[in-house]
Amino acid sequence: MPHVPARRSPRSRPSAPLTARRPVSLLKAAALAAALVARPAAAQKLPATLVAARADSLMRGGELKRAERLLFALSRREPKNPVARLALGRYLAARGALRVGAVLMEEARFFGGDAREVARELAPVYARLGDHKALDALPETPLSRPERARAHWLRGNAPAATGPDSVVLAFTPQQGAALGVVRLVIGGDTLDAGIDPAVFGLELDSWWLRRKESRVFPQGSLDPRQAVGVTSTVRVGELTLRNVPTRYRKQGSRRTARVGLDVLAGLTPTFDPVAGRLVVRVSAANGLSGRAAQGERVPTLVTPAGVLVAGPDGLWPLASANGRALAGGGWMTVDAARGALIVERRPLERVGQAK
Repeated sequence: MPHVPARRSPRSRPSAPLTARRPVSLLKAAALAAALVARPAAAQKLPATLVAARADSLMRGGELKRAERLLFALSRREPKNPVARLALGRYLAARGALRVGAVLMEEARFFGGDAREVARELAPVYARLGDHKALDALPETPLSRPERARAHWLRGNAPAATGPDSVVLAFTPQQGAALGVVRLVIGGDTLDAGIDPAVFGLELDSWWLRRKESRVFPQGSLDPRQAVGVTSTVRVGELTLRNVPTRYRKQGSRRTARVGLDVLAGLTPTFDPVAGRLVVRVSAANGLSGRAAQGERVPTLVTPAGVLVAGPDGLWPLASANGRALAGGGWMTVDAARGALIVERRPLERVGQAK
């Protein structure tokens, strides 16, 4: 998937709302939000912008089911309201229903929504879908010229993963921004790559701008602040990734890299830090079986800040102390299509106490 430019530190809790809204009086917003808490039926009479704002507040508090009910009720009440369509589409896409979310956001634009605002929300969704044709043709695109040139090239050269149905990889767990490290091979070089839930795509050191394995946009650029790229072939054990969207940032060494969880999410990865292994599933036909399908589900959202997990005290970056506490510390499977982690255990008493 192409890299999404916006990024926040995975250690910080995002403060921006999940749904854009127009400014309102703080006192008025507080009073109306209180009314929604005390009397849910009050949502039937409130403007769509305020209902969407309340849903954002619920999401930030980790109350995803309540937020979802509110957004669906709003969409049923005002099916052609662009605010309602955009808010619901953005939420569903963040929960993994990418195509449904994209259609709702396209409808928001059709019903008169601000094209630039819609495009900002649609671009990362198209990227995660691998719909480079739609990304290239997006009206009022937020993409830079190099990003759009890359999307145009990827229309005919889509990213792909090949290998056995299931691939077992060596995985070294870490604390900090990355969940752990795997070994990548690009050309003749072996790299230690941290799997970072706050990164999108592949990040390589700027040294790789000069390498033949990198297709750079604009062609010949050596400026990592502007250039984006595609790495032709990345081998991870028996798994081969082709045409991987790439960013170039200082890594400290040409032999270190960062890999976004989105690169592996479509392969339904299972991380086992105790056993020191990572299992990826190239063939979706196999589905999940055994413990990978039987654990407890922890809801997730994908936002510009990366992968967030929902708990009783709010939303937390997956790699943060509280995010890891919600994941339980044992094995963990990423079920991106259903917006969830399937985890071994979930010690809720630790959440909010982690530092």
